[in-house]
Amino acid sequence: MLRWLAILFGAPLLSTGAFLTPHTVTLTQPVLETDDDERTDLYGNDIMPAVAKYSLDATGSVYEIHSPQTEIPHLASPKS
Repeated sequence: MLRWLAILFGAPLLSTGAFLTPHTVTLTQPVLETDDDERTDLYGNDIMPAVAKYSLDATGSVYEIHSPQTEIPHLASPKS
């Protein structure tokens, strides 16, 4: 009987406490403030913005515009 009373009154109290308790977020790593133009990775290499640019061809199909340094892999000829 005591177990049922504990469940009956304890569960709502625990769930109410879980919702009312403020949840704080702590940083695990420091945030480095950098300019958007000068970003580097862990090895010191420059990071270019990863924003794709798109355009329309003559038929109205959308295609992605690649930078001149981007190497686009081509599929091999089909084998039968």
